[in-house]
Amino acid sequence: MLFKVLAFLIAAIPVFLFLRTIFFRRPNRVSEATKEFKRQLDIGIYIFIGVVSTLVVIALGKLAYTWWSPL
Repeated sequence: MLFKVLAFLIAAIPVFLFLRTIFFRRPNRVSEATKEFKRQLDIGIYIFIGVVSTLVVIALGKLAYTWWSPL
């Protein structure tokens, strides 16, 4: 009976460790740095899209003004 309990515990340890790393993982410095880099990259992309869309709106406004302005 003791061997069965020990075999069960030995078989359950990898499952316990796997579940602990999946659900209760603490962020380390590398993942925090990666998260910060991704956040800054997203902000840079949003700024770039904002600048491009502003330029497109200005260009369309100038085009509309020259199209409908009286000669």
